[in-house]
Amino acid sequence: DRKRTCLIEAAPMQLIASMPTILFRPVEMLKVKAKKGVYSCPCYYYPNRQGEGGASAWSYVISVDLKAGDNVPDHWVKRGTALLMSLET
Repeated sequence: DRKRTCLIEAAPMQLIASMPTILFRPVEMLKVKAKKGVYSCPCYYYPNRQGEGGASAWSYVISVDLKAGDNVPDHWVKRGTALLMSLET
């Protein structure tokens, strides 16, 4: 939801939705406090997480904190919600 800047349920049969550009601002982890209602969303280069070389070949990049909206963060974990930088495998 772009107006409320939070995650919402996708339309039926919609597997991929666009995401606005994200501006990253680095902060020290010691200064970051755990926030309620925030989903730590994994971000990947590619949609597949397998490849030769084990874990080093996976495309995981970073976790991005997104507002969970009306649902608890665990809801998005169970849905397998993730950000993808590319749809090519």
